[in-house]
Amino acid sequence: MYPFRKGLLVVLAICLFLPLSQAEDSVYRVDGLPDNLHFVTGESYEITLTAGNYSAISAVNITVTNGTLSETTEFTADVHQLVLSSSDDGWTFNWQAPEESFELGEGEAELSIIFEDQDGGIWSSYNSVLRPPEIDAHDEPRVPQWALSMAWTGASLTVILTVIGAIVLRRDRLT
Repeated sequence: MYPFRKGLLVVLAICLFLPLSQAEDSVYRVDGLPDNLHFVTGESYEITLTAGNYSAISAVNITVTNGTLSETTEFTADVHQLVLSSSDDGWTFNWQAPEESFELGEGEAELSIIFEDQDGGIWSSYNSVLRPPEIDAHDEPRVPQWALSMAWTGASLTVILTVIGAIVLRRDRLT
């Protein structure tokens, strides 16, 4: 029993120190994206990127399929790619959502952020789909009031007629 406990403690100790040896993963953070990834038409968003190891990153390549990118708050038309050089304190860029509205299922913007390492390879990457504003239904309920009333009346009549039918059929058996 004691050798089993000692073996179990050794395995537990190894498992506790194992995550420390893998602590050099590519860790980054993306802040400033729209809430629930649904953008507001025509609004600009300031997006901040931070990373766990700035010295390993030589450039950040940002692309978007819809909208306009800029390093400042001033936008020029149809800029869909930015390349930001290395930094010691993170990166900030701006994305302006498209100004036109779209039909249902159209107008999504695919955002891709690729962190390139010193060797020209990919240190890490981030991909996200930013959706156009949600379509709000009218203030009316989904089912008209007259249809709800008709359904409840039909259900009530069905129950009443079922009970009456059960009483009549049972009465015939008793006589």
